[in-house]
Parts: sequence; C-alpha cells; structure tokens
Amino acid sequence: MSLRKDKSSEKDKAFMRLALELANQNKGLTGLNPSVGCVVTYKDEIISYGKTDINGRPHAEVAALKNNKKNFKNSNMYVTLEPCIHYGKTPPCTNIIIKKKIKYLDYLITIFFVIEISIRFIGEPRKSNFFKNGWNIFDTFIVLVSLIPIPNNSSFLLLRLLRVFRVLRVISIIPELKLIIESLIGSLKRVFYVSLLLFIILYIYATIGAIVFSNSIPERWSDVGVSMITLFQVLTLSSWEQVMLPLQDIYWWAWIYFFSFIIVCAITMLNLLIAILVDVVVNQNEKKDDVIKTRNNAEKLNEQFSEEISLDKLKKDQ
Repeated sequence: MSLRKDKSSEKDKAFMRLALELANQNKGLTGLNPSVGCVVTYKDEIISYGKTDINGRPHAEVAALKNNKKNFKNSNMYVTLEPCIHYGKTPPCTNIIIKKKIKYLDYLITIFFVIEISIRFIGEPRKSNFFKNGWNIFDTFIVLVSLIPIPNNSSFLLLRLLRVFRVLRVISIIPELKLIIESLIGSLKRVFYVSLLLFIILYIYATIGAIVFSNSIPERWSDVGVSMITLFQVLTLSSWEQVMLPLQDIYWWAWIYFFSFIIVCAITMLNLLIAILVDVVVNQNEKKDDVIKTRNNAEKLNEQFSEEISLDKLKKDQ
C-alpha cells in the first residue's frame, strides 16, 4: 500500500514556511505593526518576496511588489497575515495587490483551520460532547464564516467584516490567551458591580460639579451629562490639571474636589478592578493545577491497582 502526496499542497506548505521565516527575521523590530512575511510565486516558482521593514513600513506585501518591472499577473501570494484594508499613513496593501492583479491565497490559512478543527472533531471520542465546549462552537463558527464565498460588493459587507474575525482563532490555540479570556468572562459579575459603584460615585461628583461650577465655566460644567464627560477626562488623568487650574483660580478649595475624586475613582476603584482580574486569573491557574494533580493521582492509583492485580495473579499461578 502506498500513499500519494499532493505535490501542490507540499509546495504551498514550503512557500508558506518561507514566508514565516521571513516574518521571523524582523520579529520585535517592526514597532506597532506585526512582523509579516510575503512570498509571490508564478507557476510554482518564486518570483519575489518581502518582509515588513524595520519600524513597520513598508509592509511585506508592498516590499514584495516594489519591483515594477516584473509581471505579477495571475501570480500567487503567500502572506503570514491578512493584508490590511484600511487607510492610515499609507494606502491599504489590498489596493496594490489588486492593481498588480494577484490571485491572493488567503484560502491557505482557511484550509489549515478546516483541517485543524476536523482533526479535533474526529479525535473526540463522543461527538456529541464536541459542541458542549464553548471554544469548539466559537472555532466552528469562525471556520464556517471563512468558507462562505463572499462577492466583493457592499451588499455583503457584514459577511466580509465577519471574516476579519478569523484572527480570533489564535485565542483558542494559545493557552495563555484562553486563560485571559476565561478570566475576563469569569470576572464579569464582580466587574459589573465595581463599575456600577464607580458610575454612582462619578454621578455624585458630576452633580456637585454641575451645581457649583456651572456659572463659572459652563462649557465644562453646564449640566450633569457634560460634567460627567469632564470628570471622565479627569478619571483618565489626561490633562486633568487643565480642568482643575481654571477653577482653582476661582475657588481655593477646588483642589479638594479634584484630589478626592482622583483618589477615590482613578486610584482606588480602578485598582480594585485590576485586583479582581488578577484574583480571577490566579484562581483559574489554581483550578487547572488541581485538575492536573487529580489526574496525576488517578493515574498513580490506576498503576498501583494494576500492579496489585498482577501480583495477585502471580501468587495464584504459583
């Protein structure tokens, strides 16, 4: 019996590995932008390649296509991250890809996701339990959205936007990210109550500010709503002194109002939120450790039990 390998698939994997190697070369040197690798092929031969430059620009796709002398028509592109579609300091990479008439191979990543989730489904002993796991439902939804053929027009804008969320599949693959998301979900109830308390304190201070300061600086304290927006700026500690100093010239005690607000809300309440999240993460880790210890103890007991049975059989045989 012989197994036939798909040559096209093997070449696709080789080109993608090269793109990953290119992306790894400038890892940590591309600023806020991710380090991306790009390989362009025509008839299974590499005709160009590129990577995200230091400080993040140009992007890998632009670097690979900067050689205008080459004809990129009907060529294939292997990219480690979906090309950007938004306008920033430079136009989106998708524009130059379309201009060069490249057949973009984002389906390769979709195929990887399909194979990965199929293996997990096949490996599940009881298929009915597969969709009892929230992460499995999430992964299946993302993959199904990726498989839907979407025409390039405004009528299907929502579906096209949903495909962007394929990157969220990374969350379920990396255990550390899963732990953070599970911790956030587990802390929602406590975070809600702390946020509610924060809102009540914010409302009280905003009401006081609207009553006392509205005649002095109406553009910031005309009513409770405007006062809450002003205090939210103070809460973020973003140029908060510009809010306080004009009032300090009018009311000598204004610093007491602002300092007490910052201590209660910006320091105490926000740190309380952080403490809740840290506590939940620690508890999640402890639960996982307990599960691992329980499994190890169960395995040891099974081994001891098996050894005892073996010894009993030997004694009986003798």
